Amino acid sequence: MKPNETEYNCDAKYDCEYKKTHLEHEREKLHRNILTSVSHDLKTPLSCVIGSLEIYERTKHKLSNEQKDVLIKTALQEGYRLDSFITNILDMAKLESGVVKTKPEICIIGLVIADCLMLMRQRLEECSIVVKDLSGEVKITTDGLLLSRAMSIILDNAAKYCTNQSEIIIEYEKIANEVEIRIKDNGMGISDARQEKIFSKYERFSTQDKQNAGTGLGLPICREIMKLLGGTISVSNRSDKVGAVFSLRFGSL
Repeated sequence: MKPNETEYNCDAKYDCEYKKTHLEHEREKLHRNILTSVSHDLKTPLSCVIGSLEIYERTKHKLSNEQKDVLIKTALQEGYRLDSFITNILDMAKLESGVVKTKPEICIIGLVIADCLMLMRQRLEECSIVVKDLSGEVKITTDGLLLSRAMSIILDNAAKYCTNQSEIIIEYEKIANEVEIRIKDNGMGISDARQEKIFSKYERFSTQDKQNAGTGLGLPICREIMKLLGGTISVSNRSDKVGAVFSLRFGSL
């Protein structure tokens, strides 16, 4: 035995135990943060729904029709937000378990976008939407439902983070054998340091960011969907004005 072998083995064992303990600590911390964040995301919109309906029920005989409409609209919007967050949780669980399979079909991208906007018409009713076809009718074999789901998440974020007079521009075109869809908003943009992090489901949980309920899972879901479609998602800041640009790029399945 070499003179320092026993000492070396002890140090290696201690180092291994330390790393294991540290990893378990970080895992427990992340688990607590996830539970806290999810609880907040569920409770915040639910409290708004209950509060609005309670006020309506107790004072409806005193309220004007306009005041009643505001309370009902608030409850409905928060109900949609709660439904969106629960849907995101279920979608992420399905994507991680591998049960989501693509169903390729020939899709006309313009129609996929139109259908997505129709489904989101209530969520986007206060936004100005412009759709630009940059290369004529675009057809490609993909899963239109999954693509629509990815776009709906980005559009929902755009509506959420844009200020008054929200403007959303959707551009799409054929580039070689691929399709690129760009969704531009007029929000505050995204710093270079966060442009990759926003696609990680653990980023918000690790920082305990609770500023906006339900914002932690949408973009990670988009990335997982684009992987299934054999494509990518990226984000940058607009060059013409303040705002973000989300780019979905994919080929035929």
